[in-house]
Amino acid sequence: MATNDLSAALARLTAQRTRLQAGPALPQVSRDSLFDDFSLRQAHATTALEGNTLTLDEVQAVLERGITIPGKSLREHLEVLNAYDTWRWLGPLAQASVPVTESLVLDIHRRLMQRLLDDDMLGVYRRVPVYIRGSSHLPPNWLEVPDLVASWLGRYGGAPGGEHPVTFAARAHVALVRIHPFVDGNGRTTRMLVNFLLMQQGYPPAHYAAEARDAYLGALRAFDASQDPTACILVTAEAVGWMMDRWLALMDQLAPREGSDTPTTGLPNPPRGL
Repeated sequence: MATNDLSAALARLTAQRTRLQAGPALPQVSRDSLFDDFSLRQAHATTALEGNTLTLDEVQAVLERGITIPGKSLREHLEVLNAYDTWRWLGPLAQASVPVTESLVLDIHRRLMQRLLDDDMLGVYRRVPVYIRGSSHLPPNWLEVPDLVASWLGRYGGAPGGEHPVTFAARAHVALVRIHPFVDGNGRTTRMLVNFLLMQQGYPPAHYAAEARDAYLGALRAFDASQDPTACILVTAEAVGWMMDRWLALMDQLAPREGSDTPTTGLPNPPRGL
């Protein structure tokens, strides 16, 4: 059943992407509104997946009004601020087709974890053995991490070839999380990179919602147990689909009503990403 669900989800996303490319480009103000909304939502969601207890409304208050939420830790405030600022920096790079390099991976981690880790751990591979909280997977020896990340870049730093871009991005997610290259911040760094890969292939970023935390973590644990990535790919497909629906909803508002003389041609194709 899961395989059938995945095939249907990927086919739906492919059809939506085709429709998106054939339709009119969103005005800049519309693209900006999508980017702004996602920047806020991902700052909440990617930190909530790691246990941050700030609500979406509280995150918005922190980011937009500089409010300190009573009863919440300084670390929780810094986590969402870092996630927000990192995506605001990274999203435009994905649209500009900047390549995925080791430098990019390390820079993402450095930005996400500033003020949360000691300076000598920012953008630096771990130098100690670690466990992944709640996982049965033991990450590889820290001495192997540089070579493993280099291999990951060789596999996922380019185009997906004949593989569906969402499958490609989800497999990249699983592979990097299992390497666990950093002392902390691996999940957040990986989700940023997944969305970078998706946007470079003309898909919207995946919204791994806080409400789907159990499904997200459960999919990763299922892979640990079976080495079958189906559940992880399906979770990513659903997360991309949520954003695709929002993107298309705006595009549909550009379609002329019956009897209207509003042109449907002459507009450039939508840019990649948001």
